[in-house]
Amino acid sequence: MAEKVKEKEARTYTAVLTPGEDGWILAQITEVPEAISQGRTAEEAKANVTEVLEAALEWRRDKGEELPERAEVSVTPVTVPGS
Repeated sequence: MAEKVKEKEARTYTAVLTPGEDGWILAQITEVPEAISQGRTAEEAKANVTEVLEAALEWRRDKGEELPERAEVSVTPVTVPGS
């Protein structure tokens, strides 16, 4: 369930880091789809997406929108039959 928050408070979200073919690492916040960035290293990608996440949450606060709660995320391999 999302919650309306007017005051700034520490919040934790889930970042997914995916290495790209071009050597850059894509970083995306699962709960805030507009929070996407990249970096040359995992640390840089995480720092960059943190800045974007802060801006996205501030935008949501300014608009009076609800802030999402942290998602329960599982990562698991999925196999499809060969064709």
